Amino acid sequence: MPSSEMLAPGAQELINATAVIQRQHNQEQPGINHWLLVLLERYGPMAESLTKDLDTTALKRYLGEQIRQGNHGAQLPADHLTARALARAATRGKTQIMERDMAAAILAAANYVVTGPTASIPTAPVTSPTSTTPTTNNAPASTSKAGPDAAPPPPDSATTTTVAAQILGEPQRAFRPTPLLEQFGRDLTREAREGKLPPVVGREGEVQLMLETLCRTTKRNPVLVGPAGSGKTAIVEGLAQRLVRGEVPETLRGSRLFALQPSTLVAGAGMVGELEKRMKGLLSEASQDGLLLFIDEVHSIIGAGGAPGSSDMASLLKPTLARGEIACIAATTDDEYRRFIEQDAALERRFQPIRIQEMTPDQAFEVLVALRDTLAARRGVQVDNAILRWLIEFAQRYLRNRHFPDKAVDLLEQCVAYAITQGKRVVELAEAEVVAQRLIGMPLAIEQQLTPLRAQLAEQALLDDDNIATLIGRLEVTLRGLDLRSSRPNAMILLLDQAAAASEALASVIAENLFGASDRVITIDCSRFVHPADVTMLLGAPPGYIGYSDSLPLHRLIQMPWSVLRCEHIEGCHPQVLAVLLQALAAGVLTDARGKRIYLSDTIVILTASVNIEEHRSIGFRQAETAQRSDTRRAAAAALGDDIAGLADLICATLPILDAAQRHFLGRLLADLAERYRSQGLIIHWDISLIDWLSKQQDSSASQLDWERLIDEQVNSQLIHDLPPIGEHRELTVRFLDGTVQKTPYEA
Repeated sequence: MPSSEMLAPGAQELINATAVIQRQHNQEQPGINHWLLVLLERYGPMAESLTKDLDTTALKRYLGEQIRQGNHGAQLPADHLTARALARAATRGKTQIMERDMAAAILAAANYVVTGPTASIPTAPVTSPTSTTPTTNNAPASTSKAGPDAAPPPPDSATTTTVAAQILGEPQRAFRPTPLLEQFGRDLTREAREGKLPPVVGREGEVQLMLETLCRTTKRNPVLVGPAGSGKTAIVEGLAQRLVRGEVPETLRGSRLFALQPSTLVAGAGMVGELEKRMKGLLSEASQDGLLLFIDEVHSIIGAGGAPGSSDMASLLKPTLARGEIACIAATTDDEYRRFIEQDAALERRFQPIRIQEMTPDQAFEVLVALRDTLAARRGVQVDNAILRWLIEFAQRYLRNRHFPDKAVDLLEQCVAYAITQGKRVVELAEAEVVAQRLIGMPLAIEQQLTPLRAQLAEQALLDDDNIATLIGRLEVTLRGLDLRSSRPNAMILLLDQAAAASEALASVIAENLFGASDRVITIDCSRFVHPADVTMLLGAPPGYIGYSDSLPLHRLIQMPWSVLRCEHIEGCHPQVLAVLLQALAAGVLTDARGKRIYLSDTIVILTASVNIEEHRSIGFRQAETAQRSDTRRAAAAALGDDIAGLADLICATLPILDAAQRHFLGRLLADLAERYRSQGLIIHWDISLIDWLSKQQDSSASQLDWERLIDEQVNSQLIHDLPPIGEHRELTVRFLDGTVQKTPYEA
């Protein structure tokens, strides 16, 4: 230790204050965190002037928390520090250590880049808490005769590390404090060391490519590009685990890996310049040797926090990437990479793409096995390999819009969660089937759902008996996945002439009985597609055009594939647009303008065309029922084309003539009308005489609109005058008597 005469009062005060903190925490030697905290509290502006990109406020808060948690940093004895400060003073031709010399020595020991004459300040690693602490007897006499080349003896390399060597695993190289990274990001290497990251199976080839890219001297920024759910984030977590185990090249050993989310970094940065300040501090912390950044959803940095190309995160990041000051791993999907990264040539040039392909079913099975074992240890629920195989097959067949391993992992997690809620320790196959089918909205008990569907179709006179039998027979096969061409829709119904008016009711009944809700109907009015360019209303606009990012009706199929797709008035559709639609129905898949595939294989499709089928029927005597159905198909082909008629599983042009069905239909209309009046205080009871009279007012060719118009004219027009004042109620009976519709007070 230099004599007191060689220490300026400010330097001596810094040493004394650090010793106080050291004794308060019962430490034999002061740690680097002690020195830094005292320096920032007493000489913060001086420290900022000695090194760039130093956020004293955030760093002081971080150091205080670390010291309270018992992390004092690697040991840095006072005699070692003053020897380094004396060496710096000697470069200025001085023999007295000033507080500025002490500040420069502390910052250099903490791995900060210090401006000014620092070449003679030793940069040997400081001692760890587990190493042998050098004493003043170890310091050579030359320390009191400081010169330009004076330096204290470096600690024994066998007993030193860079920082926190007491932590299990590979010693870290980046030991400069990282308060901003820890505030806005996640230390994946720390989570891996603490066992918080899930096991990673496979992807050795992709990890090897990523390691090779990180070991390059230029453009060492890999970007993982692949479908959503293909495991890009898991690959990076696997890298963190390999870093902790030391299973990486020598140049990467001891590195720390931080994950950043752009949305978290932008949150709260409303003041002008706040984002720039955060990014400046983050990049300064990330620029030290042995620190890696991972930016998930990297496309979101474009336009985040400012105008794209000028003040957003991407613009702030590009210069640092260009100079190679940081090593950055990124991840995004193929679509976002094309839309955002490729459009910014300067940003794209900084990254090295690594394509991540979807896992095969066998690879996904290995992932499920590893996850199954983890869940068994944490949740106590056992899952057999046979169930894992079934989940893989189910996901491959029915979750076509998603990718392995994510979709299989979701199914397994849901099955285990179901078992936990039911208090069970083993997942059975029957339970897994119910959970998986319920998760995607697939019909559960198919036979139990088809029976009421058959009954309602007959009661509401939506199809005749033969057409009902055809439809139910088709659904019995397709809903179980037993049809020869499972990629096609489960059923395709073509409604012509009179039957077209019942398409809305038919779609509602099918959706309610099979899919559990009448709103699982997606309607597209094809009569709007009158020009070839109107295909954009079906598939979306091309990139760069207005409406490119708009949501389309067909996009609802991505979220709920088990639905009824109703395409109305296809006879008014432009032939080129109709050809696109028919090709999609034949293949069971449609690709929109973004390149996203929309599968139709789980839907029930209803096509309607308002054409007079009789004009295209064969002329002749009355035909048998089978011949009539064949003649209807030929007439539909003549009116709409062979492609449409050939795709349809069922073609219907007329509604059944059944008195009971007609009365049921009228009863449903009147019940809906009564419910509307009830909400306004008028309670109505319909007499059977009114239904008898109404049923005789129309012939069998009347459409639903004709019946609704009749009720409005003959019944609704009279009831409107009986509405009670707001807050009151009235109850009436409505009947048909003596040739008129009559209203009387209700008597129970």
